[in-house]
Amino acid sequence: MKKIGFIDYYLNEWHALNYPEMIASIQNEFDGEFRITHAYAEIDHPNMSTDEYCKKYNVIRCSSIDEICHECDYLILLYPDDPERKCEVIKKVISFGKPVFVDKTFVNSYEEAKEVFECAKKYNTPMFTSSSLRYSIELKELPNDLTSLFIVAPSVHLKDYWVHPLEMLVSKMGVGAKKVKHLVSGNHHILQIKYENKDALIVMAEMGYAQDFFVSGNGQNGQNLKRCTSPYFVNEMRDVLRFFKEKTPSFDYQQTLEIMRIRDLTLLEKYDEWLEL
Repeated sequence: MKKIGFIDYYLNEWHALNYPEMIASIQNEFDGEFRITHAYAEIDHPNMSTDEYCKKYNVIRCSSIDEICHECDYLILLYPDDPERKCEVIKKVISFGKPVFVDKTFVNSYEEAKEVFECAKKYNTPMFTSSSLRYSIELKELPNDLTSLFIVAPSVHLKDYWVHPLEMLVSKMGVGAKKVKHLVSGNHHILQIKYENKDALIVMAEMGYAQDFFVSGNGQNGQNLKRCTSPYFVNEMRDVLRFFKEKTPSFDYQQTLEIMRIRDLTLLEKYDEWLEL
């Protein structure tokens, strides 16, 4: 049995509550060898303590990051809504040399992202991070000869949700964006991204609660506007387990650095002007 540990700020949040069932649903694809066995959280959530979570999901509570890193073969570091807290935690986890998947949002800035990847290289630790939207089948089915890409995305908090459409953008268009322009109309944020010979447009609805993402891409075969309804979270967990088994990410970390650099520019709140990458 290969033991997986969850590390989080608190465990009563969507990812920690849903990933166990998703991983269980694809166990047979990996000969049933992976199990979520341990969990650690910095604090108790008022509606579900760490002890209550561990009892519900039949996992062992760890009292420290050191303990969970010693006990487990693989680590999933969550903190989905607390990127500002993650950098030091990630670096500590990386120092144990065990494969690590870091959930969105990676860290709080491009500079922190570079620092973390350098730390992973120092300790020779397999690590990657991604938004689940990278694994949308609707996105993957868009042609590879895109000259433009259009993404519609919901958002509760911009600092946490920009990563989703940016992950979609970079996974399909690649690295090499030259400049971005950020516009605001009411609660709608519009981001234009220019490459050498192609461009993209993201429309983000801030303070919304809808979970629908849409993609459209122009290529030689025309374009379609598609709602992303495929099981992208389960697809993401499938790639995480594959990564744990093979210890190799399915894409280059330079994509993550580009995502973080663009995210930094969107959070500058410099509107209606081109910002160079």
